[in-house]
Amino acid sequence: MGFYSEDIIKEVQERADIVEIISAYTSLQKRGNNYMGLCPFHTEKTPSFNVDVEKRLFYCFGCGTGGNIFTFIMKKENLSFPEAIRYLADKYHIRLPSTMDKELSQEFRERRKLLQINDLVAKYYNYCLFHTREGRNAISYIKRRGLTQETVEKFFLGYASPSWDGLIKFTRSKGIEPKELEKIGLIVPRKNSKGYYDRFRNRLIFPIKDITKNIIGFGGRALDASMPKYLNSPETPLFSKGDNLYGLSVIKKDSSKDVIVVEGYMDCITLHQHGFNQTVATLGTALTKKQAKLLKKYTDTVILSYDADEAGQAAAMRGMEVLAQEGLRVKILNLPEGKDPDEVIQDKGRKYFQTLINDSIDLITFKLNSIKKTIDIKTSDGKLKFLKQAIKVLAEIDNQPEMDLHVIRLAKELGISAESIKKEIKSKILPNNGYEYKKSQIRDNNKQFNEILQVTGIYKAERKILKLVLENEEAWGIFKEQLEPQYFTNKNTRKIADVLFKMFKKVESIDIPDIYNYLDEEGSKELSTILMETTEIKDEELIDALIKKVKYGYLKDSIT
Repeated sequence: MGFYSEDIIKEVQERADIVEIISAYTSLQKRGNNYMGLCPFHTEKTPSFNVDVEKRLFYCFGCGTGGNIFTFIMKKENLSFPEAIRYLADKYHIRLPSTMDKELSQEFRERRKLLQINDLVAKYYNYCLFHTREGRNAISYIKRRGLTQETVEKFFLGYASPSWDGLIKFTRSKGIEPKELEKIGLIVPRKNSKGYYDRFRNRLIFPIKDITKNIIGFGGRALDASMPKYLNSPETPLFSKGDNLYGLSVIKKDSSKDVIVVEGYMDCITLHQHGFNQTVATLGTALTKKQAKLLKKYTDTVILSYDADEAGQAAAMRGMEVLAQEGLRVKILNLPEGKDPDEVIQDKGRKYFQTLINDSIDLITFKLNSIKKTIDIKTSDGKLKFLKQAIKVLAEIDNQPEMDLHVIRLAKELGISAESIKKEIKSKILPNNGYEYKKSQIRDNNKQFNEILQVTGIYKAERKILKLVLENEEAWGIFKEQLEPQYFTNKNTRKIADVLFKMFKKVESIDIPDIYNYLDEEGSKELSTILMETTEIKDEELIDALIKKVKYGYLKDSIT
């Protein structure tokens, strides 16, 4: 390990909240003393991911991935061990010796530096909003839009002055080179001469944060006639608008709470101010699969509240499909024609908007209504045409009670028996219920489990011995007197045994989360699996038999 001292590693590990960190990636629900949620490392529908707060460990019973807080960050952010330490230290404001930064990868150091620049720039814009003469125009705009001081602080709004080089001059005074600002899209190179100019000028600034609350980009609303009216950071090493959602960093992860998705910054901010705190915005782009996956970590149900114009409704239709494909329940909020959410809530108030939410329609109803607009269902021919298309929509439902509700409603509306509609639906979905389909579904659902090794008798004995030592340090005496790391024939149990021998030479007592700091990914996964097994060995004769089994395995392996 050898990059940071044991004391530093221990401090970071103890101060970093494992539930808080993991909650940024998946929604966790308290179950007894532990927390459960959907695994962030493989796709699943039933939660099998467990966080043990007391032991400061996580484990997935589905794919077998487990470890401590460093292991988690290393896997999710693709970091080395020292980088994970630095990442968490930055988050919890723990000072680390800068002499060790040379051990961090160039990519990590570069990203860390760019994030620090963004943080400084956001503070600069915020200062310009409240403490400059030009900022008064932005303050007046904010007041006209009805935003409170509390809301401005919550979203850390700022102001970019009309100057072509205000940001360049400020950052230069802080020792930041223009090339670094260019990397994160804050300045633009001049076309016909040397030098740069500020990208955002005379704009209200919206800092964009990722799920870990890092500022990764900015949005700007023009306060004059400049076009475009809204301007985002370009694609940068930190920011890709199709991978993020504005406001995601301030909403709660709660599967029981619906998340409202709007199009614009002001829509999102205004809804938050009026108490709709589970609102995010799409950063001016059509909903992407990555955004849908992000939303799935926060909720089970999404309400799309797009503008009522033709473009907004088209975007809603595309977004619904993307969200539904990720297993989210989707509802559509019908806004008055020509209005956006911000305008509606400003004109009609919170209660009216809550009524619109209550009246929002589900994805299937929205699709059926859209079909109905193009067909006259008052005629027999129209009814048959509509029914043909409606059957395709209803066949997409994989929830029987939900399907029954729609069938009953449709049968009543068309004056056709529910049984005949069900019969048509059944004939439509029958091909998807064949043997090959079921076989493929089973294969896909279990592909994560194919990686788990078949446990042999010797391998079982090695694991049981390790489990005994990890849970009962008194067994260490027997362990060190009769076994050595090389006796373990499985490469992963050998790694764990080797770490235990080295750690027990240094200290009398071992904290299990610390063991992960010395293991690679395979060793960490092995240790997690061992810890989650239920093994009770109290009889000394059984312990002796396990030790003999391990030794036998070693001799057998040596001979062959």
